[in-house]
Amino acid sequence: MIAMSCLSVTPVAAQDSRAVRALVGVCLPYATRSLSFEKSIRAARMLEFRRSTDDRAPLDAWASEIELISRDGNWRIRIEEGSREDEETPVYAVSCSISSRHASARELGNLGRRAFNDPTMWAVSADNRWRWERRTRRPQEYRLAVEVTEPAEQLPTLTVTGFYY
Repeated sequence: MIAMSCLSVTPVAAQDSRAVRALVGVCLPYATRSLSFEKSIRAARMLEFRRSTDDRAPLDAWASEIELISRDGNWRIRIEEGSREDEETPVYAVSCSISSRHASARELGNLGRRAFNDPTMWAVSADNRWRWERRTRRPQEYRLAVEVTEPAEQLPTLTVTGFYY
């Protein structure tokens, strides 16, 4: 259903279906733990994402983050995992971010809005229209959030994060 919703998107961010394929094939499965860190890297490579040519060091066996770039250099996927604090509670988080030098935060927000616009499955944040939370039966154990951000001096990103308590 998400894939069907994503394919109808027409903004610049979605004209290159690579964003939709990365969201559906890499980020969502990784954040929901359907794909491991290594398998999500393989899935991104199947979509023709590679490590930067500047990053020639071998990937550490215990690596917890990686950034991959599309063959044309326009799209980036950042995959990371690790422990962090969430409202002063320790949590294990896995996240996958998509960004492009050709997509604005508004365009990524429209992609997210179309992909996560099902109110039975996703709740829109009251204070941020570009943040969606997956409705789960056990939010004290697991939470999935999608957010579009536009950090200063950086590319806008659409980030899917799975929180495991």
